[in-house]
Amino acid sequence: MKNTLKYIVEIIDIPTFVTDKKQRIIASNQYFVTLLQNTDVSKNKELSERITNFIEKPDKFVDMISNKDKIKFLKTLTSNYKIINLLSLLDDIGYRVTHFTSLNISIDCGKTILSSVFIFRIFSSHLPKTNELFIILFDLNIIEFFSSVVIRRESREIEEINKKYAVLLQVANRVFSVVKGFTETLILGKYKDNDLIYKFIQIIDNQVSQGIKILLSFNLSDDMRNGSFQNINLYKFLNDLVNKYSEKLISEYPDLVFEYYIQPNIPDLYTDPYKLELCLYNLLDNSVRFRDEQKGRSFIKFSAFFESSVNHILIVVEDNGIGMDKNEILQLGQIFNTFSDKSGIGLGMYTVYKIIKAMKWNIKVESEKNKYTKVILTIPLENA
Repeated sequence: MKNTLKYIVEIIDIPTFVTDKKQRIIASNQYFVTLLQNTDVSKNKELSERITNFIEKPDKFVDMISNKDKIKFLKTLTSNYKIINLLSLLDDIGYRVTHFTSLNISIDCGKTILSSVFIFRIFSSHLPKTNELFIILFDLNIIEFFSSVVIRRESREIEEINKKYAVLLQVANRVFSVVKGFTETLILGKYKDNDLIYKFIQIIDNQVSQGIKILLSFNLSDDMRNGSFQNINLYKFLNDLVNKYSEKLISEYPDLVFEYYIQPNIPDLYTDPYKLELCLYNLLDNSVRFRDEQKGRSFIKFSAFFESSVNHILIVVEDNGIGMDKNEILQLGQIFNTFSDKSGIGLGMYTVYKIIKAMKWNIKVESEKNKYTKVILTIPLENA
């Protein structure tokens, strides 16, 4: 019987879903999914309160069993064939409509459109009365809604493409300018000191490497769903990573203190090692980039351990850098979002958040301006 109800919901051409008394959605259609993805209708306080009140005390609303109330209700719907057809279909499969309520709300989907929301209490003669269900329909102009959604989506896509284009030009200009400048210097042969020549070559190599890294980040950010998954010895993987990173810090930032602890018996992990490495490198790079040079001692702490009580692996990166305020924390993960001249071009945390979302991990950021930043990466073993 419920399978038949789900089928009916799927073929209704307006946003529709069915919930039980505990407000668990048991059926919905693609129109409703699209509505949720492109609007904040789930946060509409008036709608939420009406649904809750109706579910808790349906007897206080229109009685559809009473002929008088039912006829009066149906007269108001003479032009709404979709609702009439739905009631007829419910009756055909043995669901009885007992009570009803409705309200009008405004929906922002790029432009403001109005929607009537109809809520029905139904139960089947084949099921106990305690198994009552509630069906909610959004009677709106579907063509207007989808047109607004498409326009807004295309606008966001164009804006993102323009941002990417601008940043790529910026990266290309920076890399080519540095490479050309130092290459010309070397070609002219004005410098004979081998150490100085080697330093110039290192600068060229570093700029090219950074450019390649950014281009790879762009490519990775376009589709995070694909990857090369394998079972890795996490203890060895993380030790190799931090040892390699420690060597980099010693050569480039000798005054920065880098401490790390990796739990010796941390479980193996089935994951995409490239994505994990890229995620952790970006977190560590951020700690280095946003160190507070006014402080006498700058440090980064890296730790990884297994939380057996919740079956999670926790990886923590902490520093005593310049920190962030609450507003800056909320903006983390937005593409090309920068906070200061130390922020680079704003791809690091965007890439991190893209990876975390694709891998179904979790991230928590704690920070206080001019004091510290602590990033906690949680990897559920069942999702790894």
